[in-house]
Amino acid sequence: MIDAIVPAFLARLPASVRTPCHGHGDLYVHSIRSTPSATNVGKAKVLCAACPIKAACADHAIRRGETDGIWGGLTPAERRARVRPDCGTESGWRSHVQRGESCLTCREAHDDRLRAQRLKRLAHEHAEHGGSLAGYRLELLLGLPTCVRCRAVRQEYYAERPHTAKWYRRGMADRSAEAA
Repeated sequence: MIDAIVPAFLARLPASVRTPCHGHGDLYVHSIRSTPSATNVGKAKVLCAACPIKAACADHAIRRGETDGIWGGLTPAERRARVRPDCGTESGWRSHVQRGESCLTCREAHDDRLRAQRLKRLAHEHAEHGGSLAGYRLELLLGLPTCVRCRAVRQEYYAERPHTAKWYRRGMADRSAEAA
């Protein structure tokens, strides 16, 4: 049989109670060099389905990072898929977005990180150039009042560009020409 440390949740079971996996260790743990056969995985999952401590077993394996065997009816790949990064971290936010979930803690933390990055870029724009079009746009994104230098750079930029008539003014210009 397998020499393993008995998890606390399993050790708390009364001596008379046996889990469905008792005596079937060969179905659950395989040689490191080989992968479990589909038949063994199927048999193990059937036994786990009837287990009263299935959830505790799976949680234990996920918390400990078990890389081999079937725990709580989950294969190593299935356990990895259930591991979620901590909320409030960038990887946690990305995990929620990927799953289509909404998490206020992760959203606020992501927004705070994004704001800090934008403030850092704005400080760089002001230090490097004294003001720039990028700085102007960052100030708008951050909801800050635009600085004089950034506004001046923006005005210079758009003064050099050709202006096309607005679609809603074109008809008015045509009517003015006809009236004259």
